[in-house]
Amino acid sequence: MTSTTTDTGTDGRITVRISDPGELIAAVPHLLTYRPGPSVVLLNHGGRESPITPVIRADLPDSTCEPDAARDLVRAVLRHPGAGVTVVIIGRRPGHRAPPGRIPHHGLARRLMSAFGDAGRPVDHALWVPEIRGGARWRCYHEVCLRGVLPDDRETVLAATMATTGHVTYGSRGEVARLLDPDDPAAITRRQRMLDAAIDNWPTRPNFAATDSPDEPKQAAAGSSAPEWFGVTEVADRTAVGGAAPGGFGEVASGGLAAAGSSAVDSHVEAERAAEDRAAPDWFGEAQSAEHLAVVRAALARAVAGDFDLSDEDVVSLAMALSDLTVRDRCLTTADPPGEPPATAAERLWLELVRRTPMPERAESAVLLGYSAYRRGDGVLAALAFDNALAAHPGHRLAELLRICLSHQLPPETLRRLSDCQEGGLMPT
Repeated sequence: MTSTTTDTGTDGRITVRISDPGELIAAVPHLLTYRPGPSVVLLNHGGRESPITPVIRADLPDSTCEPDAARDLVRAVLRHPGAGVTVVIIGRRPGHRAPPGRIPHHGLARRLMSAFGDAGRPVDHALWVPEIRGGARWRCYHEVCLRGVLPDDRETVLAATMATTGHVTYGSRGEVARLLDPDDPAAITRRQRMLDAAIDNWPTRPNFAATDSPDEPKQAAAGSSAPEWFGVTEVADRTAVGGAAPGGFGEVASGGLAAAGSSAVDSHVEAERAAEDRAAPDWFGEAQSAEHLAVVRAALARAVAGDFDLSDEDVVSLAMALSDLTVRDRCLTTADPPGEPPATAAERLWLELVRRTPMPERAESAVLLGYSAYRRGDGVLAALAFDNALAAHPGHRLAELLRICLSHQLPPETLRRLSDCQEGGLMPT
């Protein structure tokens, strides 16, 4: 029996149906965008013909922390509607020794199965694998213990589908993080001097640290032990695990994410945005903002045409333009529709600026990068980008807000109201 099949809908959405647990384990690196090390990964099944969302990953906890870790993970999943859960535990925590005859981290798996069962969301499969590589043997924590051998995750139907749609699966989270590394320290220093001169020569000198709280500096969330969240993308060429199929295990499908944000969260978003507006005086007049918009529009037009060659002058002028919060906020609109070619080009431009712009101005392009990644469901890149923004500009209000939303697994579609309230018209027509 074929364990994996694909369909392409009339709207171009690709569906990959999986009927084997080993194939699903092999799909995890593609769903997370990188190959995880020792981890616990949770896949929330939405039901028949519904995408699974979200996918949550966390480091394996110490045995003394297992009760708290299990509670937090279950709460994270239960924020979303669903019919069942798959638990995948990869490897073992350093120093962990499984009792004779037991699969590693059996206690954690049992805690998760019990907690989900009590909440009315059963664990369909609880699986363990020493690592995700072709030929690794996986086992099941359930009483009737299934077992099998992983296929090569680089040669599955899902891997081929992801490759044909232009998506990259990285070797580790560190490899993803290195995408944001500065391109050339000497060039960064040179551009910093140029930015300082431009700011000094500005008629009304703007305070680019207006959103800081100098009396209470805040640190970036890098290295946080909170679970990572990986949402489902909403565009046709991106795949994510779907709901159970008749006679099979599940399906991997490009699909939408239900807008599950509460009115309380929406009110919090509005309150934070209003606070930012009050904290940041309008240092730029209409004429200056119009000039900044022209700079951004020109850069976006080049990006859509595939031109990401930025001179020092380009980087400085864009950094100045994005420090105009009116302009930066309008740039949020470039993330829609998520994953479409114009939004992809804009996201690539923000990434290039993150790599080329000095601190603290780098924070604005980093938060735009994170917002775009968040909107298309890439929680890994979004978290790294928000942390990058906070490292460049501690206390950055929008980065803090979006990082909180991400850590609470707020669905990407809910964040759309941040861009819906902005005037668009930045992308070339």
